[in-house]
Amino acid sequence: MARSVLRVADQLAGIYPECCVLSGVETQRAIRLTATSWGGPRWLLGVPGFALIAGRVPRHQHVPVALPISERVWKLWRSRDMASFAALAAGATFFGIGVATGAVGLAVFGALVFVAAIAYRIRAHHNYWFTCTLRPDDSTIVVEPTHRRFDEAARALFVRTLR
Repeated sequence: MARSVLRVADQLAGIYPECCVLSGVETQRAIRLTATSWGGPRWLLGVPGFALIAGRVPRHQHVPVALPISERVWKLWRSRDMASFAALAAGATFFGIGVATGAVGLAVFGALVFVAAIAYRIRAHHNYWFTCTLRPDDSTIVVEPTHRRFDEAARALFVRTLR
């Protein structure tokens, strides 16, 4: 996986590479997210909603970003996301019923399912997500990790739009 750099001006003009950021497959579909100027741990930007909130903090800037995602990657990520939410809900339910009824075995089972669901969700995010960091000094956005083909297309776009 690579680290790609995009220009803010290109993003604001709706210009971005035409291949999936994670798989490298040609696509016309894109998702919208927020790039935030952030100097802290990169993994925090992967937490849903954190980039948007951090961008609103004084001295932090943010910009909307559109990045291409293939339909296959999107469906895989969404199915794993929904499966982890279902497992979280089931684990919490089993745990709650076990505690309420005094069934220790059910409560322990619910806690184990809940922990396994959290681990599964973390793995899904690790395999199917990326972060966008805004660098306001040079008006660029760093996207990482990215597929090699996306990185090549981003480099070509960067050079082409500078001319």
